Amino acid sequence: MNSVQENNLNYLILNSARQYASNIALSFGSDSVSYQHLYETICRLAQGLHQLGIRKGDRVAVMLPNIPQFPISYYAILKIGAICVPINIMSKAKEIHYLLGDSESKAIILWESFLPEVIKAVAGLDSCNHIITLGEKLVDDVINLTELIASSSALDEAVPVLPEDTAVILYTAGTTGYSKGAELTHRNLSFNALACAEIAKPGPSDVILGVLPFYHSFGQTVVMNAGLISGARIVLLSNFEPDAVFKVIKDEGVTIFASVPTMLRMLLDASADKVDFSSIKYCLCGGAKLETSLMQAFEEKFGILINEGYGLTETSPVVSFNPFGFGRKPGSVGVPLKGVNVKVVDENGKELPPNKEGEIIVSGPNVMKGYLNRPEATKEVLKQDWFYTGDIGKIDEDGYIYILDRKKDLIIKGGFNVYPREVEELLLYHPKVKEVAVIGVPDSIQGEEVKAYVVLKDGKRASKDEIINYCQEHMALYKCPKYVVFLRQLPKSPAGRVLKRRLKAFTAAEET
Repeated sequence: MNSVQENNLNYLILNSARQYASNIALSFGSDSVSYQHLYETICRLAQGLHQLGIRKGDRVAVMLPNIPQFPISYYAILKIGAICVPINIMSKAKEIHYLLGDSESKAIILWESFLPEVIKAVAGLDSCNHIITLGEKLVDDVINLTELIASSSALDEAVPVLPEDTAVILYTAGTTGYSKGAELTHRNLSFNALACAEIAKPGPSDVILGVLPFYHSFGQTVVMNAGLISGARIVLLSNFEPDAVFKVIKDEGVTIFASVPTMLRMLLDASADKVDFSSIKYCLCGGAKLETSLMQAFEEKFGILINEGYGLTETSPVVSFNPFGFGRKPGSVGVPLKGVNVKVVDENGKELPPNKEGEIIVSGPNVMKGYLNRPEATKEVLKQDWFYTGDIGKIDEDGYIYILDRKKDLIIKGGFNVYPREVEELLLYHPKVKEVAVIGVPDSIQGEEVKAYVVLKDGKRASKDEIINYCQEHMALYKCPKYVVFLRQLPKSPAGRVLKRRLKAFTAAEET
């Protein structure tokens, strides 16, 4: 395989189809799809999309759960040189309208349950001319995905693309205002998929649990792309339900489980005493900070080690991973992928020595082209080929990366820096605390004060004073929360990341 082919997912998927033709690529319930059938279906849909007038550079949105039609649609779009725009399946009409309009998508492929929201979303949009739906509940002018595939011949030759051509536009969650579309190139995605495959080394004998949503960068690269270019079998689950996960791991003999911390917490809370994880070789975790207390509890209960990694949408997404086997450091997100460079810098962009805290910046083939139609926003984060992540962290003398907090989340109280994660880590060791999120709130004397939102374990009760006193016993007083609010649950993104902007909105509302 030459360098051009290595920078193109089309060639990587074709290579798998040739090498593992009769092997099962995807399992979904009682259905299974071989690599050969998967690729043939991709080629048919590619032709169907081409017949609809979709051309190189056009954008096509995909709003599907983890079902075989997601990778089929994804790779078919790439095969004709078009650009895939995955959309969170929980999005509502207003959000879908914005994403379709901002990306100027010419078509959208979706599951029938989402059709009412999409119909409302396309109203007033001139760009989105085709609604392609999987299912039977269709309306006028809606194209049936299954019929489109069945009625189309196979498009054998992929439309030529350059490594720097945009392949996928992934929208960031956005801390304020509307989200931005990160343009990920064929080089970005292929490099990251190959690098992830090199780390975990999945192969034809491996079974990967596909429960991370494929519309999210983590599931898309680490599970779907890395798994399928390696000849592994992916067992698809369209929803995360602990009992279903336990059953699939046991019945299917899952060997690789990629997760986010929220999933691990739910499995830990829901598990019975006898859960069989003996088939799992690797448990990967990313998408949000994995608290050390959760890691220890999960590993102790299930008898498997968790390898934590780090990444962002703008880096395709993986930046680093802990080495498998010897060399793992709990609390660290590992070392950079081969070919990826990571530094910690001060406010002036000067590199800091080991163990000094600063902003993490990244360069390498995984860094995005930029934000779609947002040159100023791109300039703010891409400087001299380095992506400024906005994450505060440090790198130890062995090159291991530690994430401390988001730059924007840093609390400056009376001139002292308070890292919310440090307070959160401590509170998670409290025997009554299940989850916690810490934010800074305005204060007329200190500038900012520390506020903790706490979710208690089922059946447990605690007072605000108990939480505050616990902190005062274990850390410097200036770091301790002045305010404590108890919630039934924390607001989270699909990847399990706590949405602190919503907590700050709660605080603002309380003050008005």
